[in-house]
Amino acid sequence: MSSTPDISTPASRIDILWVLAHPDDESFGNAGTMLLAADAGITTGFVCATRGEVGEIRDPALATPATLGAVREQELRSAMRLAKLTELRLLGFRDSGMAGTPENDDPRAFINVPMDTAVAHVVSHIRELRPRVVVTFGPDGVYGHPDHIRIGAVTDEAVLAAARDDQPGLGAPWRIDALYHVASPREQLLRMRSHPESPFAKMSEEEVARFGTPAAEITHWIDVASKLTAKHAVLMQHRTQISRDNPLTDLNSDVIRTRFGRETYARVSLPWDATDASPDPLARLEATFPATREPFPASAAATEVNA
Repeated sequence: MSSTPDISTPASRIDILWVLAHPDDESFGNAGTMLLAADAGITTGFVCATRGEVGEIRDPALATPATLGAVREQELRSAMRLAKLTELRLLGFRDSGMAGTPENDDPRAFINVPMDTAVAHVVSHIRELRPRVVVTFGPDGVYGHPDHIRIGAVTDEAVLAAARDDQPGLGAPWRIDALYHVASPREQLLRMRSHPESPFAKMSEEEVARFGTPAAEITHWIDVASKLTAKHAVLMQHRTQISRDNPLTDLNSDVIRTRFGRETYARVSLPWDATDASPDPLARLEATFPATREPFPASAAATEVNA
């Protein structure tokens, strides 16, 4: 069979598709871009690998270990309504927990799902939704979470597999225009070690230096300060994951004003990249809303934060 399918038809159904690991992965580094996309008439989708069943329960009144997965799914659905998402899909795999925890050994954990099984699930959604752009985690998983690393590797492979002329039971082949990795500036992650609520607070500087992406290697910097209030509302739907005394609850906090006003991505080369192709939807957003390419951005505009 041919390895180069005819991709001229049908048309794309989703412009930008995020494929990430847990509920709330979309909110921290992507919700502003989702909101800008909605305003621009760019359709968006999210395929979430797990329901975050072994995440934190910051308020015991909200969930128990037995109910957390269901609660977090509802939090995700509320968040995605506010982010004006076009499509939401859940793969239904189990949260693997942080690196080195007992949950890693659960045979149901996402990291223990055979690679070809996980890839097939993502391929089926790519072929059905026919996105122009796919966004996932890179090899660092931003901060090394095993599920972040796994869904990034699975999605990178699924993008290639979806374009091949095989596995007809998973739908017609589909070739995307561009693949991006979520890319947090490494320099910023190193600075975040000093914050007690940071996932890096208990890590050494050497450990954190393996995470994120050097600022010089980040290709797309999007200014989302105009959506800061709306992005914060999206994030706050994930109530089980944010304690009441967390600075993230305060729209006027320094952490919100300095770290949430832009979102950053690194474009990944694909075998069929074409230099003369028209800009993909995410690239168009960056061209319209370019952000400073400095590791440590200035505060968001006070008029927006206090709106």
